[in-house]
Amino acid sequence: MNTLVKNRLKLVFIATLFAMPVITAWVVFNNPELLEGGKTKNYGELISPAIPSDLSDYIMQGSEDELAELKGRWVLVHVDLDGLCAEACEKSVHILGQLNTLLNKDAKRFKRVYLNKSMTDDSVFLSTRKNLKLFVWGEEQIAKLKVDVKGLVDGDMLLIDPLGNIMMKYSEDANPYGVQKDLKHLFKASQIG
Repeated sequence: MNTLVKNRLKLVFIATLFAMPVITAWVVFNNPELLEGGKTKNYGELISPAIPSDLSDYIMQGSEDELAELKGRWVLVHVDLDGLCAEACEKSVHILGQLNTLLNKDAKRFKRVYLNKSMTDDSVFLSTRKNLKLFVWGEEQIAKLKVDVKGLVDGDMLLIDPLGNIMMKYSEDANPYGVQKDLKHLFKASQIG
């Protein structure tokens, strides 16, 4: 093999080496199913499209000052459909109460709300939780939320963005580290809240 052929082969090899990433990207872009089943990195269930809402639409009793404090923040709403906060509910509220610590400097961008169906305030556990706002709601507000968010069950948690859009849903037994990772990604990508 003479020098001219060797040099041409080297040139073809180098050109192929530089073209491979472009070709690979084009193939993957046009065939997204090639990537691990198209799974996303988020731990919660993404609600797409996000549901525009106003938290005050789902509340029977709550002060304007408390609601104003939630405006422009990321809000995780614990949904109580049966009026009881049993052992699983208490565990969820307690564990997710640690999010403020896990979020560190971003904790001021995040608030937690518990929508309590029980008209009586017999849950000492809920009222003593730090960084948890309690609001009362009834059947009418529950029915409205169930229309807005399909498949809602007791104990679910909804993440509301600073613009008031319901955008993610978590189950009662959600991993707090998974929720934290989702929030960290959202905080990094978002300039608001």
